Amino acid sequence: MPTRSTFIEDADAPPVDGKGLHVLVMSPDSFNTYPLSTVGLVTIGRSAKSKIVVDDPLASRDHAVLHIASDRPEGAGTFFVEDSGSANGTRVRDTVIEAGKRVPIAPGEAITIGSTVLMVQHNRTGVSHQRLWTHAYFETRLEAECGRGDSSGGRFTLCRLRLERPLPWTKLAPVLASHVPAPNVFAAYGPNEYEILLIEKADEDTAALVERLRGALAEVNVPAVVGLATYPRDGRTADALLARANARLRPTSERDSSKVMAAVVPSPEHGPVMQRLQALARRAAGSTINVLVLGETGVGKEVMAKTLHHLSPRADKPFLALNCAGLAESLIESELFGHERGAFTGAVGTKQGLLETADGGTVFLDEVGELPITVQVKLLRVLETREVTRVGAVKGKVIDVRFVSATNRDLEDEALKNTFRRDLFFRLNGISLAIPPLRERLSEIRPLASQFVDQICRDSGRRPPMLGDEVLELLEGYSWPGNIRELKNVIERALVLCDGTEILPEHLPLEKMLPDQATQTEPTSPIARDTPPAALSEAELEERKRMIDALATCVGNQTKAAALLGMPRRTFVSKLDRYGIPRPQKGGPGRVDAG
Repeated sequence: MPTRSTFIEDADAPPVDGKGLHVLVMSPDSFNTYPLSTVGLVTIGRSAKSKIVVDDPLASRDHAVLHIASDRPEGAGTFFVEDSGSANGTRVRDTVIEAGKRVPIAPGEAITIGSTVLMVQHNRTGVSHQRLWTHAYFETRLEAECGRGDSSGGRFTLCRLRLERPLPWTKLAPVLASHVPAPNVFAAYGPNEYEILLIEKADEDTAALVERLRGALAEVNVPAVVGLATYPRDGRTADALLARANARLRPTSERDSSKVMAAVVPSPEHGPVMQRLQALARRAAGSTINVLVLGETGVGKEVMAKTLHHLSPRADKPFLALNCAGLAESLIESELFGHERGAFTGAVGTKQGLLETADGGTVFLDEVGELPITVQVKLLRVLETREVTRVGAVKGKVIDVRFVSATNRDLEDEALKNTFRRDLFFRLNGISLAIPPLRERLSEIRPLASQFVDQICRDSGRRPPMLGDEVLELLEGYSWPGNIRELKNVIERALVLCDGTEILPEHLPLEKMLPDQATQTEPTSPIARDTPPAALSEAELEERKRMIDALATCVGNQTKAAALLGMPRRTFVSKLDRYGIPRPQKGGPGRVDAG
């Protein structure tokens, strides 16, 4: 739970309009904004009678008063803060102010009470709330949104955000208050890296929001790199969306075809099933026969399609990958086949279809089982005649393309249900390649993990860290429901968290890889949660939980965790003992470094 802060409304205060004021109240993992009148006193403290109630263990019941002056020469909008004789003091401009003395403050200046920061701001947007979630919770929400999208047809965007220099939460929170309010979900991916779930926004709205966010960060001299992935266009699973967003943070990640092939053909460690599959793929690549690639989500169906293309005589021609589930049904015919001018409302000119752009190359139809029946009929005609007829045209155009399709559905069963055309299935299924799940290919986990480490580090110009035996054992002991894509995502985040020469167990998502650490709601931290001392108050218990979560986010580094909470390191370390937070030995799964 975040630190709770409550604003007590003043019935006599004048109404606040869009040009009014608010107080931004930031705890270490959340923030709220509360409206202010233009004149008067605002009491701050733990007492329920305070106008802003702050549940912080270092706050006194009557801690401070904010004065909004109208009887000064400067007029309304002049601000002062006064400490009311609190036990732990009030800080302004990093200095503890004298009790009973009014100290002037400007909008945007921080008032610090314990680990809570308050800031007077002019209104730019409506009142908002946000919390910094853990990556484990974010993955859970992302999976839930994918499930909701599958059932209701909703859409959302995953945004990966990398800050080019550190920015404390107390500096980042005001930016989020203006640009990423709830119900959007904001989480810590790693040091200086974040992830945002943008709910139900059109593409243009998402692009505008992201640009405003980047602009606001630039104003505080923090350049940011952004990678976006939209459901369902860029993927229908959490692993697929995260992989696509991560790849867009690394623009060179997929340019080298040898890297693409290496993910499917790593080494002789392959078992007999994969060796036979690869031999069959090499033979199929040299022909023009259509190929249907089968397998669970994340096993590498697109990688197999790219491998077939790169091994074929068409390797120097276009490779066109189409996610059939991500194409809008109302536009899919026009996108695939093109249209003539005036073919429908809005067709102001002639447009070449995507299939035409791949002439001479390979077309990869991912999730082909999602195609509407009406489009299946037209695609069947293309396969039979090798001609594409644009919407509104009377004559077709000959094209030379090789089709590779992929699905995790049983298309034969779909054909029996009349949800997929049987004749189209036979046309696409010239030869089928069924890729087994990663859990049936345990011997490949080590070489694949090593290749992903090398590939990602090469892209970022970093020396690859080692994969220790304990980490490799954890990787081999996990079932990998998201298959190779999930493995790559785990390695990618481990590299973000690892700042040494070896990837350690705490850099892995132990909350899902170890069954005894799993939960149903918000996943727990890998930092051990021993029983807290009985004498702790509710507010202290909440701060204890925040400290544990901060240690989890910073993989046990005390200095980074203290900075994330906006707390002096010495205070943080002393509270570890006071709150009964264990400090495991260095190198263990829940280690706490000296920082």
